[in-house]
Amino acid sequence: MSWKTSLRHWMQIARAQYLVLCVVLSLIGNGVAWLEQSFQWSTALLSLFGLLCAHISVNVINDYFDHRSGIDQQTNRSPFNGGSGSIQDSIISPKTTLWVGLSFLFLALVVGVYFFLSIPQGWQLIPLVVVAGFLVILYSPLLLKLVGGEWSAGIGLGALPVIGTYFVQTGHYSLLIFLASIPSAILVHNLLFINEFPDVEADRIGKRKTFPIVYGIPRSIQFYKITLVLLYLYILENVLLGFFPIYCLLALLTIPMSMQTTKKLQLPTNQYQHMMQLNVGIVLLTQFLLGLGFILGGFFL
Repeated sequence: MSWKTSLRHWMQIARAQYLVLCVVLSLIGNGVAWLEQSFQWSTALLSLFGLLCAHISVNVINDYFDHRSGIDQQTNRSPFNGGSGSIQDSIISPKTTLWVGLSFLFLALVVGVYFFLSIPQGWQLIPLVVVAGFLVILYSPLLLKLVGGEWSAGIGLGALPVIGTYFVQTGHYSLLIFLASIPSAILVHNLLFINEFPDVEADRIGKRKTFPIVYGIPRSIQFYKITLVLLYLYILENVLLGFFPIYCLLALLTIPMSMQTTKKLQLPTNQYQHMMQLNVGIVLLTQFLLGLGFILGGFFL
């Protein structure tokens, strides 16, 4: 096996196409710290490394549990749903998959411990790390079997990384960072939410209680539309109230993409791939533009 093939396999195992999410989450947290003139490049890079490790851990552990439950054997896999397929393609064994996931989780915890020891009042990071670790490990085997479990991803892979990135830069929490993390919670929730649409039958086998299973596709479509409307209104409201810099209105540039995605939701399930691709674009670009808005706010104070 050549190193190129090996690298391609590891990228498949880690689901590298989704790791861009870590970059835009980091951009928001660091952007707010930049706005408050409390930013260091070394801290930004180390926290991004920890976030990447945590996200890879989620992806890999999710593969392990979805294989055990039989879900991934039933899904029509695409780049956006159905897992990485690394176990099904015999690239890695289930046992090794679990150990790889736990190893990356350990690396993420090591980064967290470093910040805990090096930052004054670093103990305040402990609740965030504990909750994030809980959500990482239990997301697939437990939380998705509860109604509304998708929000655990929105919190654990959306809001908490933004808040944690800010904390390690500034050494404290603030009202602004909590407000700035809410769009990420909504968008990351939607990232997982839309990817559940084509997996309804497979998720039933795994005894999951996802929103599309419990409430059906038509209501799920309406719920998705509502979350997008609330997202853009929330950003606009915070700009008008003076919490967010005016440059954060750049995030509203993704409204046409959102409108196009909601139209795609009316298509048959075998045509969902383009819709999922558009949704990924909304999730990444909206957060990138929001983070850029905070950075521009710091430049033009």
